[in-house]
Amino acid sequence: MNKQRPSLGADPLDTVLGDWSAAARRPGPVIATPSPRRVRATFHLPHALVEEARNATVALSGPPTRLTLARLVEDAVSREIARLRVSHNGGAPFPQRHADLIGGRPIGGHVASDEGR
Repeated sequence: MNKQRPSLGADPLDTVLGDWSAAARRPGPVIATPSPRRVRATFHLPHALVEEARNATVALSGPPTRLTLARLVEDAVSREIARLRVSHNGGAPFPQRHADLIGGRPIGGHVASDEGR
């Protein structure tokens, strides 16, 4: 009763995904689909806002919502950009910038923790 398992072969994913060699034989152009590349963004937010976001994420992390902090922030930023497009750019995407953002505090800006110094 020593049943031998079939070999996984050169690529173990072939067992799960099937034979992809047929796709290579199809005629026509190969069109690349955009990948959802993610980048790290670092910025400061009010402590109370971050705590509320963390609380919401923990409360909604299970089924059916399965919320993550990254998904919460991504959805919020996407909605705000859509709102800004409508209110400031006629609903169209904003033009591509040609330079990186300049870091630091805006000229004439202040931080709430600077008050009273």
